[in-house]
Amino acid sequence: MDAILCVDDDRTGVATVARTLREIAPVLTAHSGREARAALGPDVAVVVSDYRMPAMLGTELLAEVRARDATTGRILLTAYADVEGLMDAINHGHVHRYVPKPWDPRELRAAVRQAHEATVALRAKARLDAETARAYHRLRELDGLRARFLALAAHELRTPLHVIGAALDALGDMGLDPDAAELVATAHRHAGWLGRSVAAMTDLVRLSRPGPRRHGTVCLATIVRRAAADVRSFCARRRLSLVVQVPDACGGWGDGADLQRALLNLCLNAVRFTPDGGRVSLRLAATPEGAEVAVADTGIGIASALRARLGEPFVTGAPLDAHHSDPIAFGSGGLGLGLAVVRAIAADHGGDLRIASEEGVGTVATLVLPVRRPDAAPIDSPDGRRDNAP
Repeated sequence: MDAILCVDDDRTGVATVARTLREIAPVLTAHSGREARAALGPDVAVVVSDYRMPAMLGTELLAEVRARDATTGRILLTAYADVEGLMDAINHGHVHRYVPKPWDPRELRAAVRQAHEATVALRAKARLDAETARAYHRLRELDGLRARFLALAAHELRTPLHVIGAALDALGDMGLDPDAAELVATAHRHAGWLGRSVAAMTDLVRLSRPGPRRHGTVCLATIVRRAAADVRSFCARRRLSLVVQVPDACGGWGDGADLQRALLNLCLNAVRFTPDGGRVSLRLAATPEGAEVAVADTGIGIASALRARLGEPFVTGAPLDAHHSDPIAFGSGGLGLGLAVVRAIAADHGGDLRIASEEGVGTVATLVLPVRRPDAAPIDSPDGRRDNAP
């Protein structure tokens, strides 16, 4: 209740102080240091004490108050003759302020009100800080659980996916009749989509862990053309025009496979959220700092409330009921890992992902890449080449 505790061995004096201050907050009274100790608690915001009391000076009491809770306001009522002890108390931080006797009611109320407001504000801030710390700790725990879930899910799904893929390959080699072969092809296609979801989980876990990267010189123009080739058939199925603007060559630095995966994810998002007959375009441009690859579409755009959370794992622009048997159907949703992977790849290359969108007009996602990360060192690729893009 943020009460005020008034302490004075003079019962008439303490009653007068209490009446003067009760318009500010509830007032408690005590007639000795012992009674004051018993009354002290977390609900006391300010202690107003007389200086000269038997058995304990007011400065000694306020020193104990400070030791219990330094946020509690501490005001001393004293005569001018007590100035030496008063200055010592102020210098040691036992007293916030003193009010000389005989005190003026307006001055006393002003001093106590200021101390009371300061204490209430400090305690509110302390509570907020504690709540923030608990929430942050909980978020760290949840983030760790999310990373563990991704790692475990990817591990548990990889083996059955390999088995399913091998079984479908074997069935495809058995000379099945056309209807059965079509069913196998459909199953193979969807197993591939599931495999890409598992790969996204694996990528997020891998990119979140520190360690050496297999970065080297790459041709960004080649990577963009490869991403365009990967998505061209999807655009054809959806009657989307695909426009690719790249120079003959554009040098860069990084992991070619990761960069191609990032661009493919951006292209697939553009395909999913662009109505049939629309346009998807890729443009690569060199900049003084490196290069930028922009994936633009004429789709439905992104709701403004969602833009700030784009790139968080499991955050998707499609509603939960928008999943479709065809993963590139207009408006179909995925697991919400694609942009998270793109952001992680961009960060791993010392770059950034920038998204500009207008509802009903379209979206432009730009992968910004520096010439080279300052801490990057050439590492031979697995096939022995320094350049990990042909």
